[in-house]
Amino acid sequence: MLMNSKYARWTKTLLSIQARVLYSSQCEQLVVKRYTDTILLPKTNFQAKITGKKRIDKDQYLQNKCGFSELYNWQRANLKGPDFVLHDGPPYANGDVHIGHAINKILKDITIRSKVINGQRVHYVPGWDCHGLPIEYKALSLVKEKYASLSPTEIRSIAHTFATNTINKQRQVFASWGIMADWKNNGCYFTNQTSFIINQLHQFYNLYEKKLIYQDFKPVYWSPSSKTALAEAELEYKHNHESKSVIIRLRLVDLPSKLITFEGKPLYALAWTTTPWTLVSNQALSYSPNIIYCLAEHSEGNFYVVAEPLIEDISKKIGPLTVVTTFSGNDLNSAKYLHPITGDTLNFLPSSHVNADQGTGLIHTAPAHSHEDFLVGLENHLSVVSLVDEEGKYKSEAGSQFHGLKVLEEGTEAVLSQISQNIIHTETIVHSYPYDWRTKKPVIVRASLQWFIDTESIKEKALEVAERINVFPEQYKLLWINSFLTQLKKRPYWCISRQRVWGTPIPVLYNKDTNQIFTNREFIGNLCKLIEKYGVDCWWELPVEKLVGKKLFSELNGSEGNLEKGKDIMDIWFDSGISWSFVLPNKEANVYMEGMDQLTGWFQASLLTSVALQGSSPYQDVFIHGFAVDENKNKMSKSIGNIIHPEEITKGGTDLNKKPPYGVDVLRWWIASHATQHRLIPIKRTSLQESVDEIHKFRLVFRFLLGVLHTYDKSKSVTEPLYNNLDKYMLHQLYHFHLNINSLYEKYQYHNVSNAIVNFITNDVSSIYCHLIKDRIYCEKIDSPFRLGALDVIGEVLAVSVRSIAPIMPHLAEEVWLHHPENLTSAPLFHANFKLLESWNKPEIKILIDKALELRNQINKQNVLNSWTIKATIKTNAENFKLLSLLHEHETSSTSELCDICQLSSITLLNDESCSNFNITLEPTDKLLCKRCRRHLESDFDELCNRCIEILNTA
Repeated sequence: MLMNSKYARWTKTLLSIQARVLYSSQCEQLVVKRYTDTILLPKTNFQAKITGKKRIDKDQYLQNKCGFSELYNWQRANLKGPDFVLHDGPPYANGDVHIGHAINKILKDITIRSKVINGQRVHYVPGWDCHGLPIEYKALSLVKEKYASLSPTEIRSIAHTFATNTINKQRQVFASWGIMADWKNNGCYFTNQTSFIINQLHQFYNLYEKKLIYQDFKPVYWSPSSKTALAEAELEYKHNHESKSVIIRLRLVDLPSKLITFEGKPLYALAWTTTPWTLVSNQALSYSPNIIYCLAEHSEGNFYVVAEPLIEDISKKIGPLTVVTTFSGNDLNSAKYLHPITGDTLNFLPSSHVNADQGTGLIHTAPAHSHEDFLVGLENHLSVVSLVDEEGKYKSEAGSQFHGLKVLEEGTEAVLSQISQNIIHTETIVHSYPYDWRTKKPVIVRASLQWFIDTESIKEKALEVAERINVFPEQYKLLWINSFLTQLKKRPYWCISRQRVWGTPIPVLYNKDTNQIFTNREFIGNLCKLIEKYGVDCWWELPVEKLVGKKLFSELNGSEGNLEKGKDIMDIWFDSGISWSFVLPNKEANVYMEGMDQLTGWFQASLLTSVALQGSSPYQDVFIHGFAVDENKNKMSKSIGNIIHPEEITKGGTDLNKKPPYGVDVLRWWIASHATQHRLIPIKRTSLQESVDEIHKFRLVFRFLLGVLHTYDKSKSVTEPLYNNLDKYMLHQLYHFHLNINSLYEKYQYHNVSNAIVNFITNDVSSIYCHLIKDRIYCEKIDSPFRLGALDVIGEVLAVSVRSIAPIMPHLAEEVWLHHPENLTSAPLFHANFKLLESWNKPEIKILIDKALELRNQINKQNVLNSWTIKATIKTNAENFKLLSLLHEHETSSTSELCDICQLSSITLLNDESCSNFNITLEPTDKLLCKRCRRHLESDFDELCNRCIEILNTA
C-alpha cells in the first residue's frame, strides 16, 4: 500500500507538471497568435509547385498569355539594331523530333533570347532541309508502289507530302518548346520552296560562270543500295565491318637496273589490299620514293619486292623472308609487272600516299575506285576505267566470268578464285568502313560522271578565312583545327550531283549526239520564270523547247530529238550550304550553331560556297555542341531501347503517374546546364530530377520575393526609402551578377550561366539577403523607410534574377512576371525595359559586408539553435574593428546592423590587437524574446520589445 501511495503521488505530480507545460504552451500560442495579424507576411498567388497535367496546361497558358508566338515580330518592330544574326542550319524533314533537335533548337533560342532580353534585335529564320535521299527513302518506304514503277513527278509528290507533314509536326513541337520565331507568317525557309530554288539555280550558274563548277568522270562514294553518289557527311562508319584482306604477288617483267642481275628468276612485287574486287580495275602499282625497298627470298624460292621496314610483319604472314638486297623507291621507276587477270604490262608509279606503316609498301592502284589512286592516275595521265555499274555489279567489260556479280559479295569471291595462284595470304580483318546512312548498307568508291565544285582552286582562301573564325566553346578549337581545317586541306573537289529526282535539278542540257553540255544565264532565267509559274516539277514535266524558250531554242538550232535534260539533282549539302545567300540580309551571320557532325557538313558547305561566291565566310563565329547519349554514354537507339524522348520530358508518358511531365523549362534548363560542357551529353533520369529540384528552389525564392512585394507600390509611396549597408551590398552583388551573366551569355557558356544563377539565387539572394531582412519586412512599420528600402532592393533582385533565367526558362520567367504586383497590365517580361545603375557598384560596401558575413559564419559554426537568444562578445584586431564599427556604432548594442547580420540578441565589439581575426564568446541572454518579432529582447514593462510597442501604438 505504501508503494502504491508513493506511485500515486508521483503520478499526480507528473500530470500537474504536464498540465502546466501544456497550459504555458497554449498561452504562448495564444500570445503569438494575438500578434500574427500585425506582422506583414508574404502574400502571392504564385504557386510553389505545379505538377501533373497542370504543368502541361500551365506551359500552354503562358505561351498564349505572354505572347510567345508574337515575340519574334514584336522585337523586329520595337528593338534597335544592329541585328544579331543567327543562321539556322536546317534539320531534315524526315522524322519525329528527338533529343538532338531539342539540344540544337533550345541552345539557339537561349542565344537569341539573351539578346532580346537586353534590348538587341535579332534575325533568326528557322529552316528545313527538304530534299534528298533521306526524305525520298523514308517517304517511299511508306507506299506500296515500287520505285521503278513510279514516274519522277509521282516520286516527287510522295516525297513533298511526306516532307510537308513532317515539317508541320516538327514546327509544332519546336514552338511548344518556346522557340522564338515567326512560326505563323511564312517566317521560315525550306530548301524546296520556289523562291529558295530560284536563288539556288542562279547561284549554281554564278559558280559555273566562274568555272568553279564542272562535270568530270571521277571516283566518288557510291551507294549500290541507293544507286546514287553520297557525300562524306552522308556516310556512317561501321567500326566492326569485316573485309577480306589479301597479299597478292604480281610478276615483274621489266626489272629496274638494281635488280637486273636477277633476270630469269621468279621475281614478284607484293601488294596488299582490303578491296580485292578492285583488282579487276588495277592500272598500276604505287610506291614511295622515300621508302627503302628490298628484294627478299622466300623459302619456296620466289623473290619478292617489299618495303624493307615491313619485312618482319610480312614474314609472320607468309613465312620467313631473307633480304637479298636493298634499294631506293626511285629505283622502281622503270619497273613493269603483269596485270593479275588480263596479263597486260603495267607500270610502277611514285605516289605520296604510300607509306611503310602497314601492308607491303606497294599499293595496288585502281583510279576508278580510290580518291588517292585517282590523283596518281591524274598525275600520270592514266585513263579512268570503271568496270562497276550503279548497282555495284561488274559490267560486261570486266569479263564474262565477272559480269553481273555484286562486287561486295559474290564478285569478291570470283576474283579471289580467278587469281588464287597469286594470292599468298588471306585473312579477314575487322575495321571501320563507310555505310550509306539511310540504307545502312556498305558503299564503294566508284568513278562516274558527276558534277563537282573545284574546291582546290578556292582552298587557300577558304583556309585563310576559316582560321579567323571564332570557335565556341573553347574546348572545340582543337576539333575545329583537326577536323574542319584538316579535311578542308585534303579536299580536292566536292561532288554536288545525285542520281535521284527529289531535289533541285542541275540546270543543264545535253546534246544526245555529242554529249556537249549547254547552260547559260538566259536559259537559267527562263527556267526560273517557269518554276515561279508552274513549280519546280516543270523540269520533269515540260519539253526541252519550253524550258529553253522558243527564241533561244531556235538560236541553238536544236530540236527535241538531240537536246535532253540532265537527270541529276543537286547534293542536299549544296542546297543547305547555299542558304546563307537566300536567308541572310547581309550575306553574313554572327554565328552558326550546330552539332560537331556539321564540321564536315553544313559548316564546310556554307564556308566553301560563300568563299567561292563572295570571297568571305558567311559566319563570324561557330558554336559547336555535342550529342546526347544515355547514362552509359551509349548512342540513343530505338533498337537498344534507351531513347528518352523530349516530349516525354515536357508532357510525360502515357501514364502520367509513372512518367510525370516535367514541363518545358526542365528540358531547357537541363540542356543549358549540360550541353555546352560535354561532347557526349549524358541524359538520365537523375540529372533531369536535379533540374526539377533546382527549378523548385527557384520557385520558392520567387514566391517569397513576389509575396513580400504585395504591400509595396513604389509609385504611390510618399516615404523616401532608406538603404542600410546590407541593401547596398545586395545592389552591388546584383550589379556584378548581371554583368557576369551577360558576359557568360555572350560567350555561349550556358552551363556556367546556369551554375552562376543557382549560386546567386540560392546563396546571395535566399540564404543571405532574404534571410537577413525578414525581420525588417515582416515586423517593421509598413512605411518604415528602411523597410521600403529593403522592398525596393527586393524589386531589383526580382527584376535582375528573373531576367537572368529568362533566356533559358522563359515560361518560369513570364509566370513570375505575371504575378508581379506592379505588372497590372500583364505585360510580357521580354517587353519590359531595364537599366543597370552604376550607382549600385560599391566595392567598399562589399568589403564591409563580406567581413560581417565572415564573422556570421564563424558564429554559425558553433551550432547555436536560436542565435537570437544569444549575446556575443567579439574581440578583433584594429583593421576588422574599424570595418565592423561602421555596422556597430556603440560598444554594446542589440539594434545595430551587425546584430541584424549575425542575428544575435546583442553584441559587444572590442578592439584587441592580440587577435589575428576573431575571438568570439557566446552566452545566453538573460531576457526573453519579444512575443511579436521573436527577435529583440522584451522591454522591462511588456512582453514586447520597444520597437514593436512603438509600432503597435502608432498603428
